[in-house]
Amino acid sequence: MIHYSLGLVTFEYKLEKKRVSIALQGGGLQSAFAWGVLDLFLQDKRLEITGISSTGLGGIAGTALMQGLIAGGAEEASAMLREYWIGFNKVSKKMAQFLPNPLEKIISYYSFSDADDNVFKSGIGPYDRNPLNVNPLLEFIETFFDFDLLTEEREKQIFISATHVETGKIKIFHNEDLSPKVLMASFCLPFIFHSVEIDGEHYWDGGMIANPAINPIIDGVSSKDIIVVQLVRNACHNIPQSYHGIESRIREISYNSLLLREMRAIYFISKLIDDGKVISNSLKRINMHVIRNDADINSYTNKNFSSDWGAIMDLYTDGYNVAKKWLSVNYDKIGEAQTVLPADVFGAYV
Repeated sequence: MIHYSLGLVTFEYKLEKKRVSIALQGGGLQSAFAWGVLDLFLQDKRLEITGISSTGLGGIAGTALMQGLIAGGAEEASAMLREYWIGFNKVSKKMAQFLPNPLEKIISYYSFSDADDNVFKSGIGPYDRNPLNVNPLLEFIETFFDFDLLTEEREKQIFISATHVETGKIKIFHNEDLSPKVLMASFCLPFIFHSVEIDGEHYWDGGMIANPAINPIIDGVSSKDIIVVQLVRNACHNIPQSYHGIESRIREISYNSLLLREMRAIYFISKLIDDGKVISNSLKRINMHVIRNDADINSYTNKNFSSDWGAIMDLYTDGYNVAKKWLSVNYDKIGEAQTVLPADVFGAYV
């Protein structure tokens, strides 16, 4: 609410917010970049977040965002996101005792070096390494979230993805499905955690199938604008030659492949509608926007995330600054048109 005063008369002007949904790419502690993006949106106050679709650590953080919005609006959501990341950073230190190598090597895109990848080479799986299935992260989720509040909510939509172990298919969990196990399933890295059993079915990290799933937002949320927060760059400008460089580039391609296919399909359908080639009202016209971290993964993965809060804040700051610049350029397009994607999304190789 903005107040204007002319002499003895005071006028109130209610700022009209633009309604958007967020498709948040998961990616371990790279999701701290998305924290910065989301916090900028909350502080800017010109956007109303109506829904979020995500997976992995991004899905858990996104649920914290939505819980804050439901409970008390933008200021509460901003505070809850910070509280979540502080809590997760503490939990990561507790998890380290159950792992044969530092936690940041596990949850930051499986960033192993020749000397540190013994968790795979030794063939020791989570059932042998942690037979009692001790899981401090699940305990943190159980105490941090208000699942009664989340499951009863119908206006703010939440879509969490997980991978069904037996069929290899995607499973989308919605508001009424949310539970500690659902959030844990979405971040269940197969080599680190026991698979999560929900209603007799077993699940792993959803990022293997959808990262993130965009279609649920199209059908499940009224807003027609979707902002994709992409944590991994599409293109690199130098051909990698070192072991670490090759490994990082493979991860980037793998994490983006499903997302880019879905984005291209949505853009293609939108263009058909704009060109008048599709006249059926059964297809929803979507404005898609992308905020992306173009930094090399290696610029983050060497930092000790399990003990260094400063490293997480570096990612937060990068996300905040990128979002601030993006919003200053593209705000007027929200609600009106989709922003233009870089050539590396719709290049000649498509």
